[in-house]
Amino acid sequence: MLELGILKTWNATTHKAGIQLVGSLTTYLDYISVATNIASSAMVVGNYVLVAIPGGNPRDACIVASWPTGSSGGGGGGTKIQDADGDTSWDVEQTADEDKVHGKVKGVEAFLLDDAGVLTLAKQSRAAAHLAVSQNILTNTWTKILLDTEDYDTQNEFDEVTNHRFTAKKAGYYFVVGQARYVTVNLPQTACYADVRKNGGESITMTFEYSGNGVEMGAICIHIFQIAVNDYLELWTWQNSGATQQARGYALCNRLCVHKLS
Repeated sequence: MLELGILKTWNATTHKAGIQLVGSLTTYLDYISVATNIASSAMVVGNYVLVAIPGGNPRDACIVASWPTGSSGGGGGGTKIQDADGDTSWDVEQTADEDKVHGKVKGVEAFLLDDAGVLTLAKQSRAAAHLAVSQNILTNTWTKILLDTEDYDTQNEFDEVTNHRFTAKKAGYYFVVGQARYVTVNLPQTACYADVRKNGGESITMTFEYSGNGVEMGAICIHIFQIAVNDYLELWTWQNSGATQQARGYALCNRLCVHKLS
C-alpha cells in the first residue's frame, strides 16, 4: 500500500527518516528506510513524502519520493521524478495547483492519489468471468463450472478458453467471490454448493438447501485468499437432487470475481 506523509525527521548518516501520515495527528512512523535514489538534499523536513508499506506492515515501510509542500512547478522546486526515457514517473502537479499525485509506468497511469485522499490503482489485478452457456451438473458429483466469458481482466490472468481459471501473476491477498446458480429445479428437497478452490485443493465451501418446487437454487462463496505467483482459482459446484441439473448460463448467475487487495 502507498501512503502520503510529511517528513518530520531525517538522518543523512543512517539514511533513515520519521514521518507523520497525512490526515492523522497520531500516526507516526520513525526510523524508516529511504530509497537510495533520493538525494539527501531532497529530504527537507516539512516535505511531502510518498511511503510504500508492503502488506500494510510499517516495519517494512520505505520512502520512495519526496517533494516540497505547496510546490506549483515554478520556483518552489520540481514537481516530477522520472526515469531516463521519461515514461515512468511520479508527478505531483500535472496542472497548476492540482494537488494530486500521479504515477506512470511505461507511459500508462497506474497510480492516482487525488485531493480527497482517494487512491486509484488503475493497473491493480482484477478479473471477473461468467458462464454464458448452461452446463450440465451431475448429481452427487463435484464439477468445475466452465466459466467461458470474461467481464473484465486488467492483467490478462483469466483463461476462459482452456482451463477456465484465474492464475495470479503477482503474490498477495485477493478478495474472491464465487457464485453457483441452477436452472429452476422441481424437486421437493435438495442442496447445492459453491466452492472456490485454490490450486485444485484448498476448499472454501458454501451451501444452500431448500424445499419446495419451482425454485432456482444457488450458493455464494466469499473468501480472502493468500496467493503466490502462478496459484490458480477455479469455481466448482455440487448438488444432490438425484438427477442431472443445469448451471444457468447467464452473466449474473455463475461467475467468479477476483480483486487483488495488496
